[in-house]
Amino acid sequence: MTELNASTLSQLPPKVAAPPYDRSRLKRGIAHFGVGNFHRAHQAFYIDRCLALPGQEDWGIVGIGLGGGERGRQKAAEYRAQDCLYSLTIAPPKGEPGVRVIGAQLDYLLGPDQPGEVLALLTSPDLRIVTLTITEGGYHVDPQSDGFVTDHPDVALDLAGNGAPRTVFGFVTEALARRRAAGIKPFTVVSCDNLRHNGEVARTAFVGFASARDPELGAWIDASVAFPNSLVDRITPSVSAEDAARLNAASGLDDRIPLVAEDFTQWVIEDRFIDGRPALEKVGVQLSDEVKLWEQVKVRVLNASHLTLAYPALLLGYHEVAEAMRDPQVPVLLERFLDKIVLPLLEAPRDVNLVDYKNTVLERFSNEGDARPADAHSLGQRVQGARVFHHHAQGDACERHRPPHPRLYPCRLEPRATGPGRQRQCLRDDRAAPRR
Repeated sequence: MTELNASTLSQLPPKVAAPPYDRSRLKRGIAHFGVGNFHRAHQAFYIDRCLALPGQEDWGIVGIGLGGGERGRQKAAEYRAQDCLYSLTIAPPKGEPGVRVIGAQLDYLLGPDQPGEVLALLTSPDLRIVTLTITEGGYHVDPQSDGFVTDHPDVALDLAGNGAPRTVFGFVTEALARRRAAGIKPFTVVSCDNLRHNGEVARTAFVGFASARDPELGAWIDASVAFPNSLVDRITPSVSAEDAARLNAASGLDDRIPLVAEDFTQWVIEDRFIDGRPALEKVGVQLSDEVKLWEQVKVRVLNASHLTLAYPALLLGYHEVAEAMRDPQVPVLLERFLDKIVLPLLEAPRDVNLVDYKNTVLERFSNEGDARPADAHSLGQRVQGARVFHHHAQGDACERHRPPHPRLYPCRLEPRATGPGRQRQCLRDDRAAPRR
């Protein structure tokens, strides 16, 4: 196997695509907090494609981790050992997966151990965008008051100003304060979390934190910093040690942090950047002033149908989404749900065909490749997530952004033979059945 690092990029296995640009020429233009699998398969994937275009050298990424302890240091060591390179396997529903090395990330800084370096990065004039995947609950916005919650211990310590910052709010606010004092333009803050109105939530969080520290600074950030809303979508499963070994065996790479994702990907974002941006529109990103309409489409078509299939599919004895989709009853249920209940009530963004979007969603659910939805969430996890969602919402921003409860047609469960000595429950449409 070929060890993966900067010195071996010219010696990659034949089926593995190398970054088609000179990484030594890249500037550190983007800082990302929360380097997880989704960021690496989504935002970094798009930036990697941008960097291959002429004149895009300003947009290299530096990852920032805030998790301390042994786990945080181990993660940092894994990235640095490979010069922040990693392989991404893209798994289509049919056909052979493709493997490429992503070179967009130039460095990885660990906030608890390197606070000075993180602040130096964030105050550099070359740094013009800060992106976030800090999870839906990581913004500390109270759903009732719509205000920033300041009683988290690390937030309280950052507001007290004793020592180096601990939170993303502490780092970003301190960097913006220093940029303001030095006459450097502020950067744009882009939330890439799967959260409705994520830019507005980010603004509430960062302005709330800054205002609690210094009302004048908070007002300046509110007036001067852009927080564009964005919609993100790509199924990116977790990678176990067994998965990593399998991916490496297929690619021929000795990669400590391999990644797999479905071939579908989408990023819709408002074109509101303060000091420039990558040529996102040239690599498939949709620049739109209708992000909120896109959010409605995704929540009501993708998320709601995912939940709609989960409950009956579990009753039918299935455990994975793709497995359930092979039962002809399940696609029929979803088609009826979407065609009769969802699509007629949706307002589509400009130039969007809702039927085509629906068909794409159903195709993704049927993906039996390495990145099928079942790998990201088993049916049991999907149902449990829906149940837990409400109970954990009170302390974070999830409640006000959760999808509406999907509605189902009335249906009955009937025994259905599936083999010798086996029976399954079968869904039957009961809309025309006589009442008993």
